[in-house]
Amino acid sequence: MLVTRSPGHLATIVAVCGLGAVFASGCSDSGDSSGPSNAVISSQTLSGRIGGQSWTLGTAESDSFLSTSDEYFVDMYSETFPACQTGAATSDSNHFIADLPTAVGSYNLGMSQTVTFYVAATSENLVAIDGRIQIDSISGTTISGGLKVTFNADNVLDGQFQASICP
Repeated sequence: MLVTRSPGHLATIVAVCGLGAVFASGCSDSGDSSGPSNAVISSQTLSGRIGGQSWTLGTAESDSFLSTSDEYFVDMYSETFPACQTGAATSDSNHFIADLPTAVGSYNLGMSQTVTFYVAATSENLVAIDGRIQIDSISGTTISGGLKVTFNADNVLDGQFQASICP
């Protein structure tokens, strides 16, 4: 099955993710971040578990419709396919969604910086606020960096990524 996106569908995802972040935080904001600022990120390819299943990054691509001047909306998949081609990604597999800052630096996750684990078997979007994103470089076509994030024991990722910036 191919991923198709519509503005209504995206609004639903954003609303669900926002509510998930509120519930995950116990309806309180503990300040700038709940993620460890000194978390050591693996030098290996981004990998871990999504939905309790092993997962390793294959393709990462930004979504120009959802990206802003402050962040790139990036979908990360275990499958390998040509990035930035509409319909190339499948919707029947676990994947990871990250709002990556548009400036090089280290960013702790928290209420204002979240990531989402998508578990295909249950169609759940699990919003994580525990971890760190490191943006090492940004060119006109690629974002490179690493991240270490945890939602729970079944949803955890650590390692390096390169994401295509789609026009």
